[in-house]
Amino acid sequence: MTAINPDLINDLAERRAVFFIGAGVSAGVTTRGGGRLKVWDAFLTENANKLTDRAIKKQAHELIKNADYLMACELISRGMGDTAWETALTTEYNQRAEPSALQKLIMQLKQRIVLTTNFDLFLEKAWEEVNSDSTHNPKIIKRLDSNALHAFRDSEEYIIKIHGSIDDPDSMIFTKKEYSDKAYGNWAYSKFIETILLTHTVIFVGFSLADPAISQIIENYAHHLPQARPHYIFLAGSQSDTFVQINKELRRIFIVPYKKTPDHGELTKLFEQILAEVDKRRREMSLAELRSMGE
Repeated sequence: MTAINPDLINDLAERRAVFFIGAGVSAGVTTRGGGRLKVWDAFLTENANKLTDRAIKKQAHELIKNADYLMACELISRGMGDTAWETALTTEYNQRAEPSALQKLIMQLKQRIVLTTNFDLFLEKAWEEVNSDSTHNPKIIKRLDSNALHAFRDSEEYIIKIHGSIDDPDSMIFTKKEYSDKAYGNWAYSKFIETILLTHTVIFVGFSLADPAISQIIENYAHHLPQARPHYIFLAGSQSDTFVQINKELRRIFIVPYKKTPDHGELTKLFEQILAEVDKRRREMSLAELRSMGE
C-alpha cells in the first residue's frame, strides 16, 4: 500500500485540507437504474448521435475524437436546442444513487470545504449519510461569485460545486460559451481557486487536471509561489519520474499513485488507510491537549 506523507495526515487531522472531487469519483457510483453516469466523452457521443443535421453531427464527432470537448459540447447543445439539451443533462446527471464507499470515506474525513466539478447530487447524499445526526446541513454553493468567498470568513461546512449543479441548470458550466462567461471571464472563479490553493492543502481525487481554466490557475499559482506547500493528486497506475517532477515543479502537486484496476478498488482501500491514520492522529492531538491543560 502507498505510504502517505505525514504532513498530509496532519493537515487532514487539523481540517486544513480541501477535497477537490472530479468526475472519476462519480463514475464509480452505481445508479438506482443499475448503470453508471457517463463520463464527458461518452455523454457527448451519445447526444451527438441524436443530431439530425449531418454536417453538425460529423463535426461534433471529429471534435470529440480530438478531445476538444468544450467546442463539441457547444456545437451539440446548439444543434439540439435549449430544451432538448437540458433534458439530456437532467436525464443523465439527475439520476439517484447510493453513495460509493469512497465518497463516504471522503466525507468521514470531515474537512470543512469540499469542492467538486460534478453536477450530480451524490456528494450531498454521502454527506447526509455520514452526518445523519448533524443538526445542520452544509451550505451548498452552486456558483463561484462574490458570495462564495464567505467560505473563507466563517466556520460553516461547505460543498462547493464550482461548475454548477443539475438541480440548478442555469448554474452549470459545460459548454465553451459557459466556460468563457462563468470561468475565464469571472473574476470570482479564479480568485476563489487561488485563495483555496493559498490557504489549504488541496487533495484532487478523480480529477485529471485536464480542465483548462483550473489547470491554468494552478500553474500560475505555482509560478508565483514556487516554495508554497504542495498539494496532492491521486492517480491510478505508474507515472514516469519526469511526469512526477513536472507536476512538482510546474504545479506544486505531489502525485499519490495507486494500483490501476477497473473498479479503482485500491483507491478506496487507500482512503480507508488514510482515515485510520487521521483518526489516530486526532486522538493523539486530543490527548496532547488534555495533558497540556493538566499541567
